[in-house]
Amino acid sequence: MSVTLRDCLKLPSLSLGRVIAGHGGLDNIVATVSVMEFDDEEEEDFVTPNELLISALYCVKDDVQAQCRMLRQCKNNGDVGLVLFYADMILGSVDERLIELADLLNFPIILLPGKNMGLKYSDVIDDVMEAVFYDQRANRYFISSAMERLAQTVEEKRTPSMLLRYASDYARASFFLCDKEYHIIAHSFWPASNSGDLELARDNFAALLEKKPTDTAGKSTDETVFFRTGFTEKRSGELVLCAVSHNDILNSAMMSEVAETLQLFAALWNYNLNLSAKEAVIPALFDGRQELAERICGTMGIDESEYNRLIIAEIDEESREEHAERMLNQLRKYFAEESSPLIADLLGTHIVMLSHSDGQTKSLILEEETSKLFDEDEAIEMYTCCRMKNLWDTTELLRKYAAVREAMKKIYPYRKRFSTEDVYYVLRVLRVFQSFNAERAYYQSLLEPIVMDREADLLKTLSCYLLDARSGLKAASELLFVHRNTVLYRLNKIRSLLGCNLTDMPFAYDIYMAVSLCRLGDET
Repeated sequence: MSVTLRDCLKLPSLSLGRVIAGHGGLDNIVATVSVMEFDDEEEEDFVTPNELLISALYCVKDDVQAQCRMLRQCKNNGDVGLVLFYADMILGSVDERLIELADLLNFPIILLPGKNMGLKYSDVIDDVMEAVFYDQRANRYFISSAMERLAQTVEEKRTPSMLLRYASDYARASFFLCDKEYHIIAHSFWPASNSGDLELARDNFAALLEKKPTDTAGKSTDETVFFRTGFTEKRSGELVLCAVSHNDILNSAMMSEVAETLQLFAALWNYNLNLSAKEAVIPALFDGRQELAERICGTMGIDESEYNRLIIAEIDEESREEHAERMLNQLRKYFAEESSPLIADLLGTHIVMLSHSDGQTKSLILEEETSKLFDEDEAIEMYTCCRMKNLWDTTELLRKYAAVREAMKKIYPYRKRFSTEDVYYVLRVLRVFQSFNAERAYYQSLLEPIVMDREADLLKTLSCYLLDARSGLKAASELLFVHRNTVLYRLNKIRSLLGCNLTDMPFAYDIYMAVSLCRLGDET
């Protein structure tokens, strides 16, 4: 069992608090507490997962846009909630736009009594950390706790590096996951900024190579202790977990726990850690490890310039095991028969494909066969085809896809195939939706004549016609289950209310953006 935000609300210092937003995140696990009282617009270098934040938002008290930006950044960094102090004294009141964003992100905001200056930050820190430490002492449960935390983590952050981050917090040590040749697959430092442990570990790799991979004994050098344990993963073969500790917390039993958790992680989330297989380049790029990806490419003879097309296909969770291997084998067969480069593997709930397209007949046939395979398989919920300049674009495209994946489903619930343009468009929609500024207000105002009209189906018809039917009258009538003439009548009325034709640019784009924002914010 782990301490959740819901549990924290029962603690003395938080019992008077009130959850004003983000109720959907109350079951998130809390591992630590931190104070946030400055606004750093730069992206965070160090992520502390499952951190509960305490703040009065003093540095951004007069800037709601900055408050919203900080909230999004906290969510992206893996933080799980915000305890808001002294709101009546500092903010006056919590802006509805911040509450709306917290609800959207499922990021709980716990509002403490706004005029109670007697309640201190340290009261909350002491209460929460005491609960966390008590739970850790009562339950030596690293494996189950880590897997539970990973299950709550968004897929794009569910990597070996994140798992080792949990291990570092648990054992107060730096960890290095390596193959049997001691090439580093993932690592985590303790503290997070202590990159010096990497050089200490590398200096000892040569000595470690002289021992058998299964040896778990620690090797001491002055006040530093080096640990290593070997283990086998089904797809990856022999792996080695190394650690550098500067205290007496880490032991051989804990090393075995971390190794076992890595085995479970790779099995449950289909993470290929085998550096001797070309498919290992996919998780390396997913994790942003370009140095590791370059090493794999060099070892496997992969020419990164050959790969200019990325396909990400999401598989239904229940059908994943049944369909994934069959589909991967079929794809590999297609491309092998045409002697066309392909790297394809299952990663989490997605099939990820890296291939080549030059616009010639052979490439077009392969693209058509791939699309047909995905279109006809009901286990594929959606798939996205992106253009790349080379292999190194994969990391950024995977991150952009992860950022828009859920939003694409909401904006285009009837569409299965998406393109590069769709990804970038939905990113723009999200930016506007989360901005709460004059730009968003402008788009909302465009639809007011339709919303205010007594005919309730007008907005639904406009959204379906533009987003689902791609401005096709017949397709819209089929999706809405009404006669073609009914759709035509509603569209004519919409044009009259808006005072402009739906094909006139740039008005047409603005209306398209407006209905996208409307559908994204629809909670029904």
